[in-house]
Amino acid sequence: MGYRTLPALVLLLFHTAVMAQPSTFTIHVNNDVVGQVRVSKGTVGARTTYSMASLSEVVVIWRQVIRTSMITEYTGDRITACMSSVHVNGSVRDSSHMRVYHTGLAGFVHPDRTVTTPCTNVWSTARMYFEEPVGQTRIYVESVLDDCVLEPLGGGRYKLIMPDNKVNFYTYRGGVLQEILVDRTLFDLVFKRV
Repeated sequence: MGYRTLPALVLLLFHTAVMAQPSTFTIHVNNDVVGQVRVSKGTVGARTTYSMASLSEVVVIWRQVIRTSMITEYTGDRITACMSSVHVNGSVRDSSHMRVYHTGLAGFVHPDRTVTTPCTNVWSTARMYFEEPVGQTRIYVESVLDDCVLEPLGGGRYKLIMPDNKVNFYTYRGGVLQEILVDRTLFDLVFKRV
């Protein structure tokens, strides 16, 4: 996908996604609230769009303002487009985008990985904000454009294992996502439903 078509895709997906079902999570480091995550889901006909945007400010050696965004589009049960980005102090740290065309798939993960293998998984990290992944063993992770292992831990808890030993823990009550623990080397982030 060319960079000229990406802004149009983002605007189209964002417009669809903000139509329904918004939820908010606060971001915690230790006991301090350092930011907020807003997620939404919208459906128009056979198309469902999930979006996530966050803003946080943490101090690890120096002040870091972190902005993340993710949009995932399904047509029926099939993931047909997604994009994600992480900006730290205004600079791109990570980004990815994928789009299914009638001639195939175009995908790219920053800085240099091209993806051409179609996603066959109906579960993604975006969908996990709205539904408990009961019975799932793999989740499509938009930031890496690949399936990653999901381990059920019991009691509504799940462990998502991503490349480079990055791990997220998801906690659900009554099928509703309550918390995400983002386990990282320097510090852990906890997203808590408001």
